[in-house]
Amino acid sequence: TLDDLDPDAITRAREGFTERYPRLADEIATWDDATFLAKARLTHQGQITRAAVILLGRRESAVLLSPHMAELTWKLVGEESAFQHFSPPFLVTATELVKRIRNVQIRFNPPNELIYREIEKYNESGLHEALYNCIAHQDYRKHSRIIVIEYVDRVEFISVGEFYELHADPGPR
Repeated sequence: TLDDLDPDAITRAREGFTERYPRLADEIATWDDATFLAKARLTHQGQITRAAVILLGRRESAVLLSPHMAELTWKLVGEESAFQHFSPPFLVTATELVKRIRNVQIRFNPPNELIYREIEKYNESGLHEALYNCIAHQDYRKHSRIIVIEYVDRVEFISVGEFYELHADPGPR
């Protein structure tokens, strides 16, 4: 039921939906949660979907997906090591996981220039995009968590899902 969803995650989803459809902002503001979730296709015939639980569910609601696992894990590997698990709502906790990644400022001098530049080690929107792709394409039936491994020189995203294959010729129908 809607009681299995996190109110803060619903608010965040509503904000994102409004950003995506700004021409509907006034209308969206009048929708109750049930209407919003139906319009966002996170409910079907009044029942919450698995996607709703994964993206917006309270932490304790992950049991509704059982026996399928819905968990993100950040792991630091190298001279120092650490890890942290993240449960639904992934709409919120994915951002928390990305914040765990050490994204230090790097200074460098471009060739033939006197002034150094500072950039972040990783493009933050790229980190979010990679993690969102893992969440969207994970095959939750395979009982595996999404793992983000941070090494000194790179970040690795591991998901047991895969992208849909697109073929120019879908073959016989």
